[in-house]
Amino acid sequence: MSICGIDMGTTNLKVALFDDANRMVWIKSIPTPRVKDRFGVATDVQKLVEMVEDLMIEGWAETGRRGPILAISTAGVGEDGVYVGENLEPIAYSIPWFDMRASAEATELAQSDAATPSAGIEMEPTRTAALWLWTSKIMPETSRQADRWLCLTDYPLAKWAKKDFVSDTLASRTGCFNPTTREWIEPLLRESRAPALPHVVSAGTVIGTMKSERLLSSGAVDANTLLVAGGHDHPVAAHAIHKLAADARVDSMGTANVIYGDAPRFKTTAFDPQIAFTASIEGPEKVGCLGVFEFTGAVNKFSGGMEAIRREMALPKISGTPGDPALSRFATERHLLEWATFNARRMLEKLERYGVPEGPVYATGGWSRSRALLELRASIFGREIYVPEERELSVLGAALFAADATGQKATFDTSVSIIEPDSAWMTVYGDLYGQFLEHRN
Repeated sequence: MSICGIDMGTTNLKVALFDDANRMVWIKSIPTPRVKDRFGVATDVQKLVEMVEDLMIEGWAETGRRGPILAISTAGVGEDGVYVGENLEPIAYSIPWFDMRASAEATELAQSDAATPSAGIEMEPTRTAALWLWTSKIMPETSRQADRWLCLTDYPLAKWAKKDFVSDTLASRTGCFNPTTREWIEPLLRESRAPALPHVVSAGTVIGTMKSERLLSSGAVDANTLLVAGGHDHPVAAHAIHKLAADARVDSMGTANVIYGDAPRFKTTAFDPQIAFTASIEGPEKVGCLGVFEFTGAVNKFSGGMEAIRREMALPKISGTPGDPALSRFATERHLLEWATFNARRMLEKLERYGVPEGPVYATGGWSRSRALLELRASIFGREIYVPEERELSVLGAALFAADATGQKATFDTSVSIIEPDSAWMTVYGDLYGQFLEHRN
């Protein structure tokens, strides 16, 4: 018997199978499929679902066809979505969150009377609401023909269950959802010309059972296979880490650097340029606090590019000595990494102001494989960093929600490494951080 976790990421699509002890027994990652529309990059949602199904069948076959998968859940990108007809079939490509085609619409919404900090997140071109408004203007036939709209990360589950829904952590990424009351903000929906939206559910909610003829005929699933809501990949990964340390703060280092923690529920009364507030993955009594630093965007401004940064992070220890990145953040690889980490420390401190407990910092994401980078970050943070051996935490977090729905114990075992700061660096960085804050302010 197995549980399936799916991670529908910006760069990669991953499907993993877990045994009844939540140990990963199979995983495969493939590039997220993209196509071009007349405005830029897009996602063929039907093709995406076919590829997910192919991976599920492949994994089930390669692990011995030991009975049907018991339950499935998904994690993934936050803002991407798809317009669908009455039968839940896509009627248009999905626009990825990083596409900037809705810049003018984002500005229009941000300057409208409907804009409100109760959304917990500032309006910008990556928000779903901006893309809704753009679609209504530029592709009005799509808006007219659509019966409703679904989140891309939720879509495979909705298609297989033949039942629509929106995961709460994904609803937050639209820019039109109140993370405290967990309700849609109607004036913002009207202003963004939002399509019809399904009901919102919390992570772990059983949406239904498998009705996909293709998957049923493969034997990988049966009619009792549960389909369980997951959500936004960063909070879902944090859910897995919270099984190791309930008060952990997460330093997720991927395409973007995301700092995440959960605070006791509070009312959002002002926008914060560093922190977005989201429905918490851990339930309605909390609010998720999420800071984002566009690491890849910063690297693209560095003359040496990503390859130079990769070479530096592959070293046993970051070369050079501490410097002031506020003055020369793109001068060397080290300066760039320092600049990114000073921003991460600032976000960590912001989390504490909103009530996130000062718990241990756990690192995850692709860049957490660099011990040299982690030592640098520990030195700037002024504290040790914990690193789980299990790195595929988004698919694991999704699988834990699926496992819990079946009645299995939703825990897992993994070793955890502790990366200590370099004491000499930490002393210097303590002074430089104050200078960084002065420069930023």
